[in-house]
Formats: sequence, C-alpha cells, structure tokens
Amino acid sequence: MSGEPRFDQLVQELAREFRTFRLVPKERSRLMRALYHLLLMRWWCPDFIESYTTVLITVVYMPSDLIGTDTGYRSLRHERIHMRDCWRWGVLPFALSYLFVLPVGLTLRSVWEMRGYAETMRVELESTGEISDDLLRHIERQFTGPSYLYMCPFPGLVRRWLRRTRCRVTQEMTDGQGAKLDGE
Repeated sequence: MSGEPRFDQLVQELAREFRTFRLVPKERSRLMRALYHLLLMRWWCPDFIESYTTVLITVVYMPSDLIGTDTGYRSLRHERIHMRDCWRWGVLPFALSYLFVLPVGLTLRSVWEMRGYAETMRVELESTGEISDDLLRHIERQFTGPSYLYMCPFPGLVRRWLRRTRCRVTQEMTDGQGAKLDGE
C-alpha cells in the first residue's frame, strides 16, 4: 500500500469496476517510451513520461512519482472518466475520436478531456472547498497548448466552457451536500 489512503481505495474501486484495470509506472513502459519517440514528443510534449498520466482502455500509465500520492489520486479520478467513456461509447469509436482527428481545432478529444477535467474540478472542490482560477488557467493551457496538440485553439471558448463547468460542478456538489444535510 502507498502513503495516500484515498489513492489505494480508488485503485481497489477501479479494479472492481474494470476487470482488466492495471496501474503501470509510465517510465517502465516500453509502449509509452516508444510512443514518446515515434510521435516526436520531445518537440511538443517533452515531459510526457515524467508528468502526464495516460490511459489506454483500462490500463493507466502513471509516472512513478505520482503513484500513491494525492496528485496521483486526482489523476486517477480524471482517468476513470476516460475509462468509463471508453466503455460507454465503445473502444474503437472512443479511440478514433480521441486520437485520429487531431489537430483540427475543436475536436471530440476536447469534449472527452472536458469531461475528465470536470472530475478534476470535483476533486479540487472536495479537497479545498473551491475550484481555483489557477486550476482553470492550468486546464486552459492544456486545451490550447502544445501538450495536447492544441486540441482546442480557441482560448475564449475554453475559458467560457471552463467557467460554465465550474458553475455546474459547484452547483452539483452544493445540491448533493444540501440533499444529504436535509436527509439527516
């Protein structure tokens, strides 16, 4: 077991939810290293191996430094949304919509990532009681920058989308807590 109990609990939940779930240290994965080199990531996402968590169907490739940490927990929550979407919509349609339409401006990949980042916002709200502007700026950079191949090169659109998502997530969490308090 690791140092963060929530991380360990989430790993157990994922193993129950997804029969083929695996958590792999990213830097030990030949596949991830091959992708890094084949896709020439050193030019557009040099920290892919040591900073980004990647999921392929139900296998999560996470940098070793994140495994068992609060940051790793946050990443797993985000990736769980992608795993659920992959199964809900089908592996092939999800993969094609996520990978093979880039870069072309607004893509389905940005829709999938916004769903994942909505969960990232939920985790921050649960942990701190708010969704910070710093988090929104970080997410905006992911959408509009080279790390995600400029999946949505329209900063104004991304900012509006993020503000609406923050409001929706905050409202959902408030309503959920309110309903819980009313039911006590």
